[in-house]
Amino acid sequence: MNGKYWILAAPLIWPDNRRGLTLEVERLLQPDLEHGRAPDQEGPDGRALLLVSLDAYPRITYNLGQAQADLVLDEVQRTLTEFVGENGLVLRSGQDEFAVLLRRADANEARRVALGIQGRARGVECGLTRPLLSVSVGARTADAGEGAEEVIATAGVALEAAKAGGRGKLKLFEPFMLDALEVRHRLSSDLAEAVREGALTVAYQPIVSLKTGRVQGVEALARWAHPALGPIRPDEFLPLAEELGIAGELDHHVLTTALAQTRTWLRDLPLEPDFSVSVNITASQLAHLEYIDGVRRALSEAGVPAGALVLEITEASFVAGDDVDTYSLLGLRRLGVGLDIDDFGTGYSSISYLRRLPVNRVKIDRSLLGDVAEDPAQRRFLGAVLRLVEACGLSVVMEGIETAEQALVVAELGADAGQGYHFSRPLPAEQMTAFLEDALDHPLAPFSEGPERSARR
Repeated sequence: MNGKYWILAAPLIWPDNRRGLTLEVERLLQPDLEHGRAPDQEGPDGRALLLVSLDAYPRITYNLGQAQADLVLDEVQRTLTEFVGENGLVLRSGQDEFAVLLRRADANEARRVALGIQGRARGVECGLTRPLLSVSVGARTADAGEGAEEVIATAGVALEAAKAGGRGKLKLFEPFMLDALEVRHRLSSDLAEAVREGALTVAYQPIVSLKTGRVQGVEALARWAHPALGPIRPDEFLPLAEELGIAGELDHHVLTTALAQTRTWLRDLPLEPDFSVSVNITASQLAHLEYIDGVRRALSEAGVPAGALVLEITEASFVAGDDVDTYSLLGLRRLGVGLDIDDFGTGYSSISYLRRLPVNRVKIDRSLLGDVAEDPAQRRFLGAVLRLVEACGLSVVMEGIETAEQALVVAELGADAGQGYHFSRPLPAEQMTAFLEDALDHPLAPFSEGPERSARR
């Protein structure tokens, strides 16, 4: 770069910036001597193209408005340019995407720069969304003389692979990603069709009171068995549904299926008076004011009282929530449904929102459980978390319990209920019916009485 870095200061509109990117990559891939640099200069051989995409950009735009979101993008570009310095060129390559071109960069250098970019991006101020600001990075190393279009396309494949792994991921291009991308595109098409046709099924996992040993409810979990590829993990198809814009349809299918099954259980089994079914909802659903009416209709059509339904919303969506989201939560609470914070402990924010949001219960993520039965330090840490939640007036479900010893410890620390493989794996409706029948006849002993416990798998 001859001691200077190139910057396209004003955002361009696709595809104009695609043409600009192609020209700059062509320049990048020219031999060193054409840039007045000797091949034996210090630094690694090769070049690299990094595509950097802001995660959850639609959420940033929704929360802050387009004008403020543009300022966030400007600040990200400034931050990346400052970090890359004289070794690179930073330019806008899409609405929420940047390209970083590096000369004298091998795979190790590309990874180092990408990790630095991710670290710097987390420090960019962006209002309510600050805890969620992260970037996904796809990188492609190249040699002088390679085709610009191929380098850009394969860097894009790496970026798609990074996004498929969740927020804030980094992937360097490898040839196998082309096959993985083809499979992903096939899954996208097949998932959309499966959601339209109601082909996904629902499994149920019990939530057990640690104080009484009785089943106090179940969580409804979406399951997808692909006709050719077999069962697809939820952590693969649920983010894909959100990307495709069909998460709302999937949520509605799970909600109506779970409510219909709950009606049957309430009619046929002498369940606890407070028995409930918990259903996960996608954070974006809270932004739709008609969502409350949809839940009301689903309850009415199923003939299930509102108190028998609990809606679970991830911690990240609570953290990023705005006035519309809070209005939706208050409306759901007035409707009479329960509200849980799911996956608590996986966010990055202050926990002050626990006191201001209209929620009933917190589900502690399994990642905070650790080796709580054997590690005193982990036990003290988890105990402090539980006391904090209790101080906010909320009850606690501990997720991921796999042994009787873990159940005993978390009960002694103050958790109200537990969920995990120790009690049962997620089961189809018919098998869960049998589980509930057996649990009514043979409830677990309260976990405050000792470590010897029955378990059903």
